[in-house]
Amino acid sequence: MMAYYNKLNETDILLPYTFGSENGLSRRLIFGADWMQMIKDNSVIILRWIQCEKVKWLQNNNPEVPGLIYKLEQLEEKMRKLTHVRKLWDGILDLRDVADVFTDEAIDKESYDVDHFIPWSFVMNDELWNLMPMDSSLNSSKSNRLPDWDRFFRRFARNQYIMYEMIYEVAGIRKLYEACYRDNLHSIWANHELYRRGNSETEFYGILEKNMKPVYDSAWNQGYDVWEW
Repeated sequence: MMAYYNKLNETDILLPYTFGSENGLSRRLIFGADWMQMIKDNSVIILRWIQCEKVKWLQNNNPEVPGLIYKLEQLEEKMRKLTHVRKLWDGILDLRDVADVFTDEAIDKESYDVDHFIPWSFVMNDELWNLMPMDSSLNSSKSNRLPDWDRFFRRFARNQYIMYEMIYEVAGIRKLYEACYRDNLHSIWANHELYRRGNSETEFYGILEKNMKPVYDSAWNQGYDVWEW
């Protein structure tokens, strides 16, 4: 086989390498000069391709870890893209009161943050289905911890449903929602199931829980603490 492979290199087919004549562990691989130059000239692209294949293998074998590619190359906090989500919630708060998930009191439009229910450091994205307005004084306290699911999920889902209803009832809110498409609406299940027109409140809660709970449980299983609030 090696002899046949080397013979091919004598034809018009220029192979990247040939086998040396040594035996056993002493055998060499001899790379052609033109191929070596090509590899050097394109080393950045080739290394990126190798990294991409490595990440695909790791993700396939670790499906419970979302955003694995971003965890291998840490992103800066400033890369979070919450501007359009903030404008969306500003628009909603201009029209009606929304209760804070944790305090259950009306959110003050002048002193709230948009934060992730399941920590950003785990999901590594800014998907709308995981974002909530919350009292800015509590944000640093929550940090990278999980809210207690049994205590707070239905409150979180309630606010998501308020947003969902207003998307279809108020044209201005619909436009603010559509502005989130580029940065905050990439999840197929959210676009096709959660935010489709016609969900009842029960259906909406069920879709949200079905898709969020496995991600929440995975974060907890990997050591994320539950926030004692």
